[in-house]
Amino acid sequence: MSTPPQGHAPISDELARRYWEAVAVHGDDPATDMCVHCRRSRCPEWAYAVEQLILADLLNFEK
Repeated sequence: MSTPPQGHAPISDELARRYWEAVAVHGDDPATDMCVHCRRSRCPEWAYAVEQLILADLLNFEK
């Protein structure tokens, strides 16, 4: 199981893999700014997966 820093929600490696897969599958098409899989703007599947990865400290947008 992935062990994030204190204050973050730990998730299993399998669940993390599924979230990373959702992020890849539901990514935006730069030409249309819509999900390439479900053709929706602001895809809820992508947003949920990203949120869970951030909460588990497995994804960080800071540079």
